[in-house]
Amino acid sequence: SGQSSLSLVLGLIHEHRAITRSEICSLTGLSRSTVAKLLTTLVNLGFASDTGAEQIDRVGRPSMGVDASKEMLAISVHPEVDYLEIKAVAFNGTIVHSEKHLYDEPIGAYQAVDDMVQVIDSLVADLETSDTNYRILGIGVIVPGQINSSTGIVRQAPHLQWSEFPIRDLLTERLSMPVFVANDASLGCKAEMAYGAAKGATDVVYMHGTSGIGGGVFMNGTELKGFRGYAAELGHMRISSGKELDYSGIQGTLEALVRRDDLEAVLGLKNVSDEDLEDALLNNRTPESTALARRQLEALGIATANLANIFNPEVFVLAGFLRFLYRFDQNYFHRVIKKHAIPAVLEGMQVFVNELGTNSLAIGASELVFQEAIADPAKYVKRK
Repeated sequence: SGQSSLSLVLGLIHEHRAITRSEICSLTGLSRSTVAKLLTTLVNLGFASDTGAEQIDRVGRPSMGVDASKEMLAISVHPEVDYLEIKAVAFNGTIVHSEKHLYDEPIGAYQAVDDMVQVIDSLVADLETSDTNYRILGIGVIVPGQINSSTGIVRQAPHLQWSEFPIRDLLTERLSMPVFVANDASLGCKAEMAYGAAKGATDVVYMHGTSGIGGGVFMNGTELKGFRGYAAELGHMRISSGKELDYSGIQGTLEALVRRDDLEAVLGLKNVSDEDLEDALLNNRTPESTALARRQLEALGIATANLANIFNPEVFVLAGFLRFLYRFDQNYFHRVIKKHAIPAVLEGMQVFVNELGTNSLAIGASELVFQEAIADPAKYVKRK
């Protein structure tokens, strides 16, 4: 059908960022004249632009190039314990704006929504007065906690101390544009599978360390969501008989033993960015920081081995602060995994750190907005 062909072509433009007409023809099996018609529609809607130049395609034929729009935007909103981060992501994947507001102490859910609305309103005003004709298609909210994705209600975000909070409805009402809400690690996992370390893999386990530890699991290309959508809370896996508590009050879990706060404390830091923490951990090694990092790596290795035994993934992605904990001593980490995993599940399993770095969550959140647009591009009629 015309609608699904339009979506198919738009999806390819978004995924490849830049592509030629002949590549679209060969990937879709559509005729050149059909592709030309669809592209005219997409260019008129503002999702794509003709590069205006012939490029030599992969088969060596000259073909007109098409670029994904750098003007269509999604806004990602990421509330964390000590900051609120807002990014604007273009349809071609570039980050066109980024701002971070620091908090001295955790703020309440309603205050957070007020702050989000204020920051987004001023960002929208700035974008409207800029020389580029930006258009915002929607908002993607990144939540460190359990979300009911069908209702947009935050069930529990223990670090933020939010519970049963209808964030999607509150934001939709005040921003009058589409709002999507999802768990942080699930978004990071999707972004790494689409554009990063796990591109092309179908069986993936992803672990994301921020204030706590979240996870995402894809088996055979499908996300494991569970009965109510709370599956893959990997940080709450118990790996020790220790009495340390995690943020949900459970003893001896991965999240209780591998804490970003502890790494900051042993290095004499507080509330620093991932970049600064990574720099300090890798470049200012002390006997104390080495001992702590080793203990954390052992816990992370045991958890990884458990997950490998259960899921047999092709790719294991470590993101957030786990990325540089792994880099601290990856040989040690791999020795721990070998000791605790069945040899068969380690055959061909690769461990990667996330490639999209600090943008993986924003890119995941923008995908919530863009995939909706790709499914029905015609409803986004271009404003004059």
